[in-house]
This record gives sequence, structure tokens and C-alpha cells, in this order.
Amino acid sequence: MNDEANQATQAKKLAAKRMRLSPVWLIPLGAVLIGAWLLFQNVTSRGPTVQLELNNAEGLEKGKTAVKVLNLDVGTVKDLRLTNDVSGVIAEISMQPSMEELLVEDTEFWVVKPRVGRQGISGLGTIISGAYIQMRPGESNKPAFRFRVLEQPPPTRPDVPGLTLELISQGDDTLSIGDPLVFKGQTVGQVETTEFDVDTLEVRYRIFIESPYDKLITKNTQFWLRSGIDVQLTSRGVEVQVGSLQAILAGGVTFGLPDGADAGPRATKNDKYVLHASSAAAQEDRFDKSLKYIVLFDDSVRGLNAGASVEFRGLRVGTVLEVPYFDEKINLENMQDFNIPVLISYEPERLGDAWENQTQEQWRERLSGLFKRGLRATVESASLLTGAMFVDLQFNEKAKYDGSVTIGKYEVFPSQPGGFATLEEKVTRILDKVNNLPIESLIGELEGTLQSTTKTLSQAERTLSSLNSILKDDAVRELPAELQSTMQEVRDTLNSFQNGNPAYDNLNRSLKKLNRVLEDLAPLAETLRSDPNALIFGEDQPADPVPKAAQ
Repeated sequence: MNDEANQATQAKKLAAKRMRLSPVWLIPLGAVLIGAWLLFQNVTSRGPTVQLELNNAEGLEKGKTAVKVLNLDVGTVKDLRLTNDVSGVIAEISMQPSMEELLVEDTEFWVVKPRVGRQGISGLGTIISGAYIQMRPGESNKPAFRFRVLEQPPPTRPDVPGLTLELISQGDDTLSIGDPLVFKGQTVGQVETTEFDVDTLEVRYRIFIESPYDKLITKNTQFWLRSGIDVQLTSRGVEVQVGSLQAILAGGVTFGLPDGADAGPRATKNDKYVLHASSAAAQEDRFDKSLKYIVLFDDSVRGLNAGASVEFRGLRVGTVLEVPYFDEKINLENMQDFNIPVLISYEPERLGDAWENQTQEQWRERLSGLFKRGLRATVESASLLTGAMFVDLQFNEKAKYDGSVTIGKYEVFPSQPGGFATLEEKVTRILDKVNNLPIESLIGELEGTLQSTTKTLSQAERTLSSLNSILKDDAVRELPAELQSTMQEVRDTLNSFQNGNPAYDNLNRSLKKLNRVLEDLAPLAETLRSDPNALIFGEDQPADPVPKAAQ
């Protein structure tokens, strides 16, 4: 019994001894606690991880390259690796926890390094410190943790107030990041990004307008490319407008309101606008309400292109849309006359406020009435230098109208031969008349006339030769001198009979004597005139008087 009691006592002592902890175990236990605390601190203090897509890792270093906002470090490049298709680089960025709220969809990243461009030289400080990644916080509410790094830094600083818009162009534009946005010669903004959409074949530009110029942008504002040199061929000649050197070298974009249009409400952020090729194209685009017609031309449409004007007496009233226009119901095979179909649009808005007072059907009825009065479309030359053509509307009172005709889904606009076709017809008629003339007999008569003329010219030539020989005679050459001498003698003789000269006095006395003699001879002449026999028989004496008889 005693043995069993002793064994039980020893067992209890051994169990109590085992349950007692040794102070040595406090060291690893403390280490575990400290590690857990550090792990907790690390997890709770760790910021989000962001993945950035780049074309290459030029200037970036793992564990060294910083991410900055307003020149303050907010993250570090943790890892660099290639993409799965080896087309670029993925940079994993460890961000500070306070940055998580700023990582949204429109947050932007770009690499800051030395650059030379239109904006000048930038990033020179990175030559010593090395490249870094610049971050611009966005304003979206949707979080994001994967971004595409911009190839070029946006030219507008994040702290500059203003308005961001998007321009859409379908033309061959040449805008680049940093190109200026100009209004009346003042730079008011810049092009920030460019992107080409392969699905819609559109070029999208994001522009930024600085404050307070953003107040100029409204819903009705139009944007167009700014050209440094503008050459226009008008009726007054060639007009050339040359802008500033900056406009010629940098180009850019300008904007304005259409003529006579209201400003409308102010634009809001990210509004979309169409980028036009020129101010004229912007003005044309405002006329969006139109009546479409098909014109069947019997003339050549060479030089008539889409965008050409439709004019009435010099006033533009429409636009050529397609040359030629074909669809499933319109093709040359089912046209007996092989006329060329052209799709045009008649735009009543160009006539002022007429569209506001008339509906589309009313305008169609009005045009139908004009068709009956002889309104016809013709193809005319717009420029002899370029060969460009346009559609001209004019009245022909003799034209017949058989009523409305529709081909496919468009009504036919009546047409007639143009000026060149009419001229060609007149020339043809003239040539026909010329062909009907008796050319052979006329040519024979003309030959006879030419022979007679030749003989006459030969005789005239001989006469001129004889006259030349006479004029070459020395006696004939002396005639002018002799004639001049004779005239001088006559002049001297006449001068000798002037008042005061002796010859003049003698002549005057002689004339007086002659007058006295003539006065004395006057009775004799009178007697001889009355009685010619008196010179022989004497003058008859009067009869003696007979006295009267006494009474």
C-alpha cells in the first residue's frame, strides 16, 4: 500500500513539474508576438498595388524609381516584367495607403524624363536624379488599379482651372500633342491627347481650355483647323492671307460661332465637338436640314465632286452629296439614256428663316411648283484653272414638266444641258451651215480675186519704182531749193510795198493821178455810151425853140 501511495505522490509531482513553463520559452514567444505585430502593422500600413502598362522600361529601376504627385513621393516601382505577349512592360507600383482614393479610372501616369518638343525643353532635372513616374489624380468615382502610361506628358498642369473637351475628326488632320488652341490670336488652350479609332476611322483629340477662356465655349461653338496660310480663288482674283509665324509652324485649332447663330448654353466637361477642316467647312456643316433629290445629267460630270455647291443665280442653296449616286435601283444598266445620277441636297436654311416658317412637305410642294415654272439644274464650270464644276439652278420657261418622278427613294430634280453643251450645240449648227456653203465655187472666185489683186500689186510696184527713179533725179532734188528762193523773192517784193517805203509812195501818187484822169474821161465815156457817132459828127445840138402863137 505504501508503495502504491508513493508512486501516486511521485506521479502528481511529475505532472505538476511538467505543467510549469520554463523562462526560456518566453524568448521565442515574445519573438512570435513581435513578428505578428509587425506583420499586422505591415499589412495595415501597406498601400494598394498598381500595375502600369508601358511600351518599354527606359529610365525605370526596380525598387528605386519613385511615383510622384506634385513632386511628392507617393509610391515606388516594386517590380518590372514583360507582358505575356512580350509587346510591352508591366510595372508594379507599391502606393501609399492614402493614395487609394485617388486611383480612379481617369487617373493618369507618365514618365518624366528629358524631352525636347514644341513646348520647349522639359525634364532636365531628371538627368541627375533619374526618371520618375508622374501621377495626375482623376475625378471619377470608379476605382481602378491598372493603367496605361501616356507616351507624352499632358501639357496642362493639374492645378490649372479650365475645361476639357473632345474633338472628333474624320479628315487627314495633323494635330499633335501640345498644338495650341487659339481664339482671335490669343492662345487659350492646347491639345492634350490624340487617339485614332480603327473601328470608326475617326481621330479623337482631347483639348483643354484654360480659365477664364472656357466661358467662350458654348453648345453651338464650332472648331476648325487653324491655317497659317490661306489661299482663295475668288471673282476678285487670288486672295492670300498669311498668319503669324507661330500659326504657320504650329498650326493648331481655333473656334467661333456660326454667323447669325445664338451662343446657347455653356459647354460642360468632356462635351464632344466636330473638328472641321476650315471655317468655310464649319459654316457649311450648320445646315443640317435638307431635301435630297437625284439629278440625271446628260452632260459630262468631270470635275463635279462631292461637296460642290448648288447655286441659284450665284447664291448657294445646296450641296452635292455623291457623284455618281448608285444603289440597287439606280445603275447604268437600267438607264436607257445612260444619264449620270448625282445626289444633291437642297438646304432651305441657307435662305434665312424660311425653314422655320415652312415644313419639309411645304418646301417640296413649293419646289414642285418651281419645276412647273421651268426650274432646271445644269452643270457649270466653277473655275477654268482647276476644272471644278458646280450645279447651277436656272429657269427655262420653254422647258416641259411631265410631273414628279421618283427613282428609288429620291425624287428626280429636272435638269437640262449646261452652258458647255449648249455652246457645243451652237458650234455644231454653225459647222453644219459652213459645210452646206458652196465652198468650191467660193474658192474659185477667191483664186480669181487673188490673181487680179496680184496683178494690181505688180502694177503698183512698177509705178512706185518709176516714182522712185524720178525722185532720185538731181533736177527734182533741186526743186525745193529753187522754190524756196522764189518764195523769198516774192516775200521781198511784197515787203517793198509796205507803208513808208519810196516804192509805196510812188505807187500811191501814180494811183491818184490815174484817178484824176479817169474822172476827166468820165464825161467822154458817158457821151460815147449814149451817142457813139458824136466822136465823128459831133454832138447833136438841141433844136431852136418855137414860140407859141398868140391866142
